[in-house]
Amino acid sequence: MPDQQSEAEVVSGKDVRSLETSLETLWEKARRVSEALVQMKEMNVDLRKRMEDLEAVEQRLMLDLADKEREVERLRQEVLRVQSNGSNMLTKEEKEALKARIKDLITKISSHL
Repeated sequence: MPDQQSEAEVVSGKDVRSLETSLETLWEKARRVSEALVQMKEMNVDLRKRMEDLEAVEQRLMLDLADKEREVERLRQEVLRVQSNGSNMLTKEEKEALKARIKDLITKISSHL
């Protein structure tokens, strides 16, 4: 019987070493998973903050766009009002070009007379 007990203790020792190795491997994998989870949680916090910042920027841009659209509509209405009054708003360059064209036409008419 002592021989049987020695064999059982030897097998048991091998099993213990195998179990220890498996547990060490499992522990290392659990540690890596834990580290990955911590990193993901940190990234998630950063991404949520970035998303909030972008949403705030979007909100400001939408308000600016609405202001610009109102301004464009106001200017469009002003142009329509001025045009309906028969007024014609010419830029300085346009007035100068018109004057030059009129002078050119007067010169041509005079040369034909």
